[in-house]
Amino acid sequence: MSRRGSEGFTILEAVVALAIVGLSGVAALEAVAGEIRGIDRAREAYTTAALAQDRLAAIAVLPIENLNPLPDSLAHGTFAAPFQDYRWTATLRPLFGERDMYDVVVTIDGDRARYSAATRLYRPGPRTGAS
Repeated sequence: MSRRGSEGFTILEAVVALAIVGLSGVAALEAVAGEIRGIDRAREAYTTAALAQDRLAAIAVLPIENLNPLPDSLAHGTFAAPFQDYRWTATLRPLFGERDMYDVVVTIDGDRARYSAATRLYRPGPRTGAS
């Protein structure tokens, strides 16, 4: 007489259990991979935004005589290590209809990201006439 069903697992039960564990493991690895990709994109976005703000700050401190035209060293270039894979272009244009106002746009290009930052500058020029 044999005793079936009262002791241990059948082969079918073991295979089903392994399949469930395997699928759960694959789903968990997919979730981890998605998180890693998200972190990498966030790091790239943070880096390009910080580099753009750095270039805007460099332009913002220039006196009026150095703004028009923008010096080549501030109009375009690449960053020093460890950011040598990033390059920038900056444009400065007088704001139409407004005296002494300029639109500044800085664009950072990296291998996997592009980011633009813009601001307006007020730089009064020398005034002529009697006071």
